[in-house]
Amino acid sequence: MKNFKILFPAFLIILNIVFSSCGKGYEVRFTNYNTEAIDSLIIGSNAVVFTQIDRQTTTDYKDITSGDKAIKCVTKTKKIYSSSISIPKRGTGKRTIQIDGLNRISILED
Repeated sequence: MKNFKILFPAFLIILNIVFSSCGKGYEVRFTNYNTEAIDSLIIGSNAVVFTQIDRQTTTDYKDITSGDKAIKCVTKTKKIYSSSISIPKRGTGKRTIQIDGLNRISILED
């Protein structure tokens, strides 16, 4: 009985440490400040896809896996802009991909 009283709290502490150290991952969203609407934004090889983003609009967050990913942005007039994003393997966080009126793509940490 004494072993159970010692082992059970120790097991709970170890279980708590294991689950609290697991990262929740990263999320990404897109903000369009460009002069025209965006037809599609593709991150990686279709890992995350945003479509039909009007001007002055921000999308909801979507989960993204870790690694280096290419960003391809296609406007309604079929202009293509590209960039890349690096998502760490460990940790958590939110990223915003933003395209501005000068057609620059920025990656912002939230």
